[in-house]
Amino acid sequence: MRLMKLASLAMMATFMLGAYSARAAITTVTNYSKLSVSGTVITNAASFWKGNIEKYPTGKYKIGNKQLLDLFAHWDGASRTTEPWKSARLVVGWSQGWDGDVLVVDKTGTNVLFDADYNMDAYFYVDFSDENGAYNQTYKDTSPGYWTWTDWNTAYFELFDDYYYLPYTYFQVYGGNTQTFKQSWDRNGNYSTWSDSESAKFPYNGDQYFLDYGSDTTVSGSISTSGHGKGLNSYFY
Repeated sequence: MRLMKLASLAMMATFMLGAYSARAAITTVTNYSKLSVSGTVITNAASFWKGNIEKYPTGKYKIGNKQLLDLFAHWDGASRTTEPWKSARLVVGWSQGWDGDVLVVDKTGTNVLFDADYNMDAYFYVDFSDENGAYNQTYKDTSPGYWTWTDWNTAYFELFDDYYYLPYTYFQVYGGNTQTFKQSWDRNGNYSTWSDSESAKFPYNGDQYFLDYGSDTTVSGSISTSGHGKGLNSYFY
């Protein structure tokens, strides 16, 4: 059973179409990376008796891009069945003002429909460099030239919904991440291109909350991004 399907069964109609009262106007993002989320939620279900044996079962639920887009649409009071949400996708915005936020963009990739880290009562946040670790880097001090590095560090993500649409749900999940970045400049010293990738893996993290079931919930999965663009990526460089 999928997250949204379960949520719809568990919720009253008053939680179904929450909207951001102070949502910013639709704007654009120039530097961004495509985001891919794949997670599994394991939580305890109600115990039951089978003859003289009591069983304590668990259920597994998927959290991926589709489930998150469905959830964000409800947070925004939008419809996933009509454009531009019908063909929307998830990215991480590096442009000034977005600063690593998870964004919903339209099919062009540049028009921002929704900022998932925008509301104190419901948000989805990713930090690919929460704790720094080992790294290597190369700097070519010529024109043209480049600076490139790879980090191996600690990442985390948070999913929070305090009855904004879902019954109380809170994940704060940590894992390892490999992050690479390259910034290049041309013969005149002007920034020309950039590229990045992040690959974070989250093993079993317990003591999480799912649909007000209590803390007997475990979350695992992975989050990855990759992107490239022209000019300067000031978020990293």
